[in-house]
Amino acid sequence: MALTVMGLGIVIWQSYERAARRKGKRPSPKEVGHAAQVYLRARTHQLREDLALGAGPTVDDLAQAARIRRENLDVFGKLLRTHRKELLLMADAKQLTPERARAWLERVGELARTEPRLEEDRQTFLLEQEGATQAAEARQ
Repeated sequence: MALTVMGLGIVIWQSYERAARRKGKRPSPKEVGHAAQVYLRARTHQLREDLALGAGPTVDDLAQAARIRRENLDVFGKLLRTHRKELLLMADAKQLTPERARAWLERVGELARTEPRLEEDRQTFLLEQEGATQAAEARQ
C-alpha cells in the first residue's frame, strides 16, 4: 500500500511538472509547498526509517525528483542520514505547513549542493533543462 501511495505521488508530481514545462511555466512556490506538505505528511513514518538508514523509498523519491544519478544514490542517502535530526525536525507533521515543507525541500537541495558528485548531477540536469527550453522556444 505504501509503495502505491509513493508511486502515485511521483507520477502525479512528474505529470504536473511536465505539463507546467510545456506551458513554459514552473509551479508556484505555494503549489510546490503544498505538494511537499502532502508528500511529507503521507510519508512521515517511512521518512523517519529511511533517514535512519540513509536508504529506502523516500530517499529514492527525493533522488529521482532531484535527478540524482543512480550511482550517486548512496552518497545522497548518507548525506541525508548525517542531517536526519535537522530534517526530521523540519518535517514534524504537527508543525508542517506548505512553507515549512518547501523550506525542507530547499534544505535538502542545499545539503546536496555541498557534495561535488551531487552538485554535478544538478548541473547536468540544469543544462538539460536549458536545452529543452531552448528547443521548445525554437519550435514555437
